[in-house]
Amino acid sequence: MAIPLLVDTDMGVDDAVALAWALAADKDARVVGLTSVEGNVPLAQATANIARLLTGLRVSHWPPIGEGLSQEGRCTATATHVFGPDGLGESDLPVPADFQATDFRSVYAEAIEAHGGELTILAIGPLTNLAAVLGESPGLLSRVGRIVVMGGAVWCKGNVAGKAEFNFHRDPAATEAILSAGLPVTVVPLDVTSQVLLDESHLAHLSRSGTARGELLARLIRYPLAREANGGAGQFQVHDATALGVILRPAHFLRASMGLAVTRDGPAAGACRPQVVKDKSRQVSVAISVNAADLLEEMLETLCGEKFVV
Repeated sequence: MAIPLLVDTDMGVDDAVALAWALAADKDARVVGLTSVEGNVPLAQATANIARLLTGLRVSHWPPIGEGLSQEGRCTATATHVFGPDGLGESDLPVPADFQATDFRSVYAEAIEAHGGELTILAIGPLTNLAAVLGESPGLLSRVGRIVVMGGAVWCKGNVAGKAEFNFHRDPAATEAILSAGLPVTVVPLDVTSQVLLDESHLAHLSRSGTARGELLARLIRYPLAREANGGAGQFQVHDATALGVILRPAHFLRASMGLAVTRDGPAAGACRPQVVKDKSRQVSVAISVNAADLLEEMLETLCGEKFVV
């Protein structure tokens, strides 16, 4: 049975890979809502990028799309140096003239009301929207079956100031609120996402797949593939797609339960570390290892619509 999936995204290129995979894996997941959040790009661009990507993927029936929140009061750089000024590799994808997003709160409420404990939320941007829902409607998120978060650098080096991970750094207060709320959270940190890498050979598979999604993703990925800021030129770390892999291909991951302490302020804001939490309801599940080769192969097979060995 396909898992109903609400995707909360700051829509850069790695988000695009994750969403394209979720849409292609329609036997395993069904995207029932999309919400934007500021992060890789400013909020308006993140919202527009959702529509641009769905247009480029030629998706005929769009799920509800809601515009979320910015991180007001925090002066944090975007990731346009990795993904381009538009967040999608300087692509020429248009925004449909009649596109208009609703408020993210209604997308959350409707998805949770319709699917309850069957719903999984995939949060692949800063946790600003989730924390707002938690604060405004405290019981709503407790009805969700699972929340999978891409974020954090638990034992490895971070990608902001060498200590924090970007999503957690953008909104450490929201991160702390969600991780300490006793919700069914799985964290997929840089420790594992940095191991799942695309290179030129994978782009060749995508571009020659004869599918709209393969050809489009190959175009989008080429921009960050050439940037040193993403794992070194010639490699592209698919952080967000790896987080989706925990939902679609859980057998490829090992996880452990623990508490995570989050640094709230200073240059290392958003840095996290394991901590002893006696109340097991306050622990979160953390992905600690991944079978990167098999995960990558299965992701590409779905995106390309073919069987092959990476």
